[in-house]
Amino acid sequence: MNDRNHVPFMSRREMVLCIALACLNIVLCGIFAYATDIHYVILIPAVIALFLLEVSMVSAARARRQEHVPELGIYALLEENGSILFKNTEQPIAAFGDDGVMLWCNDAMLSALRHSENPVGKRFSDIFGDAVSIESFGDDYVYLGDRTYSAESFVVNSVEQKALYMLKLTDVTELCEAEKRYNDDKVCVAYIAIDNIEDVLQYVHEKFREAVAKVDEKLRAWADSMNASIKSYDNDKYIMFFDSVSLEACLDNRFAILDEIRDTRVGDGVSVTVSMGVCRSDGTLRKREIGARDAIDLALQRGGDQVVYINNGATEYYGGRTKSVYKRSNVRSRTFTNQLLALMARSDNVIIMGHRYGDFDSFGACIGVARIAMLCGVKVNIAIDLRDKNLDPCIKLMQSTEEYSQVFVDSADGLDLVGQDTLMVLVDHSSPSRAQFADIANKARTLAIIDHHRKNDAISDKVKLYYIDPSASSACELVAEMLESAISSQTLLKYEADMLLSGILLDTKQFTRNTGTRTFGAAQYLRGAGANPTDVYTLFKTPTEDLRKESRFHTAITIYRGNIALSCCDGDTDETYRVIASKAADKMLTLRGIDAAFTLVKIGEQIHISGRSNGTVNVQLILEKLHGGGHYDVAGAQVVSESVMSVLDDLKASIDDYLDV
Repeated sequence: MNDRNHVPFMSRREMVLCIALACLNIVLCGIFAYATDIHYVILIPAVIALFLLEVSMVSAARARRQEHVPELGIYALLEENGSILFKNTEQPIAAFGDDGVMLWCNDAMLSALRHSENPVGKRFSDIFGDAVSIESFGDDYVYLGDRTYSAESFVVNSVEQKALYMLKLTDVTELCEAEKRYNDDKVCVAYIAIDNIEDVLQYVHEKFREAVAKVDEKLRAWADSMNASIKSYDNDKYIMFFDSVSLEACLDNRFAILDEIRDTRVGDGVSVTVSMGVCRSDGTLRKREIGARDAIDLALQRGGDQVVYINNGATEYYGGRTKSVYKRSNVRSRTFTNQLLALMARSDNVIIMGHRYGDFDSFGACIGVARIAMLCGVKVNIAIDLRDKNLDPCIKLMQSTEEYSQVFVDSADGLDLVGQDTLMVLVDHSSPSRAQFADIANKARTLAIIDHHRKNDAISDKVKLYYIDPSASSACELVAEMLESAISSQTLLKYEADMLLSGILLDTKQFTRNTGTRTFGAAQYLRGAGANPTDVYTLFKTPTEDLRKESRFHTAITIYRGNIALSCCDGDTDETYRVIASKAADKMLTLRGIDAAFTLVKIGEQIHISGRSNGTVNVQLILEKLHGGGHYDVAGAQVVSESVMSVLDDLKASIDDYLDV
């Protein structure tokens, strides 16, 4: 219990008595000193000893009374006047012993409990349930009949482990009803955008109006069902206002309107999808409108066909169960390249960094962005783990060239390079916390992002420029397009082209997944710059020892839910198992009847999870619940845990949640 609720061990009457005794003793001391020849050196200690004896007797008498509090009852404890006051008050009040048994209650408590028999003598749990205890009572509301009460409990007395607790209830029914009416009437704001209107316009131009009309009809019918106001401010964009009470039904059915819109097909089966950003935060209507705008941006960055819901800082995701719509226009790429060049030109130096546990895609993208920075004549460095065995051949290959001999830096040197006007470019990820060196990323004041993964978090205020396209196959594809709009293929070094091509080959599994016209266009540009597939394939060769390690996963495969392959590796492992686990997940995906594969391996204090899909299961959504992320069919997560099996259970629960929706 809080100290403020604890009654002192000495009452006011006893304190007054002690003060009176002290005054009396002083008077007696003066009388004795005047009437006798006793020296004051002897007299004063004697008076002090007498006073201490008197205080001890008062305390002993109080202790004897308190030992019999439960037996004496509430009247003996509070005395007659206090008992009458508590008994007649309109607030429900009750007294409980330290064993949880009710000793007394007033008439208001009897009325609130509505018991047919006297509750005195019953245990606290029998009256209020097992969810709370008398010691912690007051954290939640108490519901008695149709009334709602707030509760407060405090210790009246505590002697030799025995205590008496007073419980006071306050009727807050009207207050709660007013709060509910306020929350129900709070205006929510939603932004809505049709994801693939460009595709519908390009391939079924003559049915463009029909497609938009169908979507418009469904959205307006949905708005009418919620008594909402919806307005179109562009061919493919809407803004909607509605009461919070209507939002609860949408949350319960997980925004079923997404499925209704997705059933709209035009032309040769082209399915139309929408993205929404919804905000119900406290504050002004303008604040909610800004929150909804941020939410729709996040929904589009995550690939569309989903709802991002923001409520007082908490962000929830609904939908996102289809692959990202492939954007065939590279106008945005050219625009971003021009903006990035201008930002680099204004910077003192540029630091480029991939994600933790880098791969060929993040490394190749770093090389491509470094070439763009060199065009501006600005000092550029790539912050990377120089001890990474997976990237060691790539680093040595690039360091053999004059341009990159001094470009690569480790954590300590990179931290010293960050200044007031340093531009930090994060590639193949979008969060400073996931960067190779998070301390360097957090120190930089200006950030730019190039990524092809679905966005998980809100964009930081330090991010001045970002290019996030989940429909791209890889970060190297995005960077290759940027280079193509900035320089000719003859200006690019062969080794640079090789690194970029290796990233595309890695994330597309040698052009077998996630490929589109832009993917092959980027590969064609790199081939013109001298990229040699034969040379690149040498980077993918596996040592014999790694093949043996990979077999540990293949011999431990289990099938879950009929189409999910799972495999765990525990025990003697090292850092190389991180890459081996991802390769094993790729191989497991080739099994007949398997739509998704997950591998788990314990490295140090973390459990590394690699997820792969053939495009029918969104492994990114599954691993998001384990604080991971990635792409629709390629994702990963790192979980701090001592047990692989406990993480496996969490993974199965996440798979169940995804498949059972």
